[in-house]
Amino acid sequence: MKISFRFLIMVLMLSMGGCITQLDTEPTNILPESGVFTDKALAQSVLANFYNSVNYGQNNGNHANYHLLDEANLSYGPATTTDAEKIIPRDFFQTYDYGLVRRMNQFLAGIRSAPARAALLEADRSNLEAQCIFLRAWYHFCMARSFGGMPILGDTVFTYESGIDPERFQVARSTEAGIYDYVIAQCDLASANLTSSKTTNAGIANKWAALMLKARAAVYAGSIANYGNKFTPTVRTPNWEAGIPADQAQKYYKMAQETAEQVIAQSPYVLQIDATNLGDSFYKATSVKSANTEVIWAMDRLRPNVVTQFTNFTMPYSHRDFTEGNALGAVLNLVEAFENKDGSDPVIKTSTETGSYVFYNSVEDPFTKKDARLWGTVIYPNATYRQTPVVLQAGQLNKSGDAYVLRTSSVNGRDASGNLITSINGPASNSDNFVNKTGFLVRKFLDESPNAGLNPGFSEMWWPRFRIAEAYLIAAEAAFELGDKTKAVTHINATRRRGGIQPLTVSTISFNHIVNEYRVEFAFEDHRFWDLKRWRLAHTIWNGTPNDPTAQMYSLYPYKVVAQGDVNDGKWVFTKQLSFKMAANPRNFPLMNYYAAIQPGWRANNPKLVNNPLQ
Repeated sequence: MKISFRFLIMVLMLSMGGCITQLDTEPTNILPESGVFTDKALAQSVLANFYNSVNYGQNNGNHANYHLLDEANLSYGPATTTDAEKIIPRDFFQTYDYGLVRRMNQFLAGIRSAPARAALLEADRSNLEAQCIFLRAWYHFCMARSFGGMPILGDTVFTYESGIDPERFQVARSTEAGIYDYVIAQCDLASANLTSSKTTNAGIANKWAALMLKARAAVYAGSIANYGNKFTPTVRTPNWEAGIPADQAQKYYKMAQETAEQVIAQSPYVLQIDATNLGDSFYKATSVKSANTEVIWAMDRLRPNVVTQFTNFTMPYSHRDFTEGNALGAVLNLVEAFENKDGSDPVIKTSTETGSYVFYNSVEDPFTKKDARLWGTVIYPNATYRQTPVVLQAGQLNKSGDAYVLRTSSVNGRDASGNLITSINGPASNSDNFVNKTGFLVRKFLDESPNAGLNPGFSEMWWPRFRIAEAYLIAAEAAFELGDKTKAVTHINATRRRGGIQPLTVSTISFNHIVNEYRVEFAFEDHRFWDLKRWRLAHTIWNGTPNDPTAQMYSLYPYKVVAQGDVNDGKWVFTKQLSFKMAANPRNFPLMNYYAAIQPGWRANNPKLVNNPLQ
C-alpha cells in the first residue's frame, strides 16, 4: 500500500499545542522517508504531534468555553442574546477529523514496517505503536460521543491516484455500538504494550489510561442503550447508526465495572485525600502536578512554549498578576449541587417564610457546611487564594427607619465612614469588565504559583483527562445499574469521603446520587455535557424554560449589614437572582442535539453517510 510521508512532515512542522514531556523532541523540516521510523526520536516527534491534536472538548486552554452550560458564566461584556446563548449549539465540541486518522494509520504502517523492526528495540517500537493505537481510539471515542456510529477505517491508508473510482473510498457509518466496540477492542490492544508505570506529569498514555478509556466507552455505551430507549426512543436511526439496542446495556455495564475495578485494584493510582484539609487536598488532586497520586492521563504544559492564560483571565481581579481577572464566575446552581455535610437541605437560604432576610454571622457560613470539594472547586466569598481572602461583596444592607435597604456602589466604593460598599471583585449586575457577575469564582485549575497569570510566562497548569476518581464512579454506576447496590455504595462512598459528606447505604443510594456525584467531582473537567447526553437527561435539565430551577442560571450576591446599633450589624445576607449574563436565556438543549448533524459536504463526498436523527 502506498504511503505518503508528506503529512508526517507537515505535522512535524506545526507549532506544538501541548507539552508531552517524554516526547519532547525537536521537529525537523527535512525528514527522509527512510529515516522516519528507524529513528526513535523522529518517531516520537510525529507521535507528539498526535498528542497535541486530540485536545477535544472543554478545557482550561479557553475559559470562555464554559459559558453555555450550567457550571459558570462569563463575567465580561454586555448581556447580549446570541443564537448560541438561546440554544446550546448542536455542534458543541463535535469531533470530526479523518485526516488525523489517516496520518495515524500512516504512522502505524511505518512503525510496523521491516526497517522499523530492524532499527528499533522491540520494546520501544511496540510502545510507540500502542500509544498511537490508544490515541486513535481516543479520537474515535470523542467522535462517537458527538455523532454516534461513524465510518471505521481500521488500519487502512486511503491514497487517491488518478483514475481510481472515488466510490472505493466511501465507507458507510458503523452502528453506534460498533464504534464503541471498536474503541474497546483498540484499548485492549494498546494496553498490552503500554507501560504499567506512571509517566511524567501523566503526559504519556500508559496501560491504565487505555483501561480507563475502555471503562468510559463501555459505561457510555451501556447508558445510551439503557436510557436512550427509556427516555428518547425516537432519537435513533433505523439501522442503529445512532442509538444502541436496549438488550446490550447489561454487557456494557458489566465490562465497565470489571475494567474500572481492575484499575482501582491494580493500578498505582489512589485517591488523594488529606483528612486534615479535605478542600485543599481535592484542589491538589486536580490542579497540582507535584506529588499527585490521582491523575492518570493529562495534557501537560511546560514553559516557555506551552502555557495557558486560564489563570490570568479567571483569577480574582483583586489578586491579579497582569491585566485581566474575574472573567469566569461559577453559578449558584453548581454551588448548591454540593451537599451539606450534615445531610441538610443544600439550598442556601436567603429569606424566611415571611420574606425577611436570613442573617448569617459570617459570609462563609453557608459554604463551610458543604461538601469540602466545594472549596477545591469554587472560590466563595472570603475563601482564600494564595493564602489571602477573596472579598466578594455586592454591597451593604443598611437600616432606614424600621426597614432594611440594599446599597451598592461602583467597585471599591466606600461609605462616609470608610466601610467597603461594593468590592473591587463585585459581584455586580453590570457590563463592566473584570467584575464578577455570579458571586463565585472558579478555583479548579487556577494556578496558585507566583506570577502564573503574568505575561509572557503564564501558567503550566495541566488538563487532566482521566483521574482514578472516575474509576470509582464508573464502577459505582455500573454496579448500580446491574443491581449490585452493595458494590455501588462502596465505590461511590470512596469519592464522597473526600468531601466529608454523609455516606450512602444500599437503602438510600439512587440514580440521582450518581448523577450528582459526577457533577461535583468532575466540575469543569468536561464531563457534565457528555454525561447528561448519555443519560438522556440533557433535554429535561436544560429545558429552555425561564425560571426553571435547573435550566435557568442563578447568582448569589452577598451584602454586609452596616447598621450601627442594630442587632444584625456586622452580619451578612444574600440575595438570589438570575445570573446577569444569561438572565433571559435559560439553558436549552433540544432533542436533536443528542447527535451532531452530518454535514451536507460530507454526504456529498460520501453518500453512504446517513443523516442523524431529527436532521
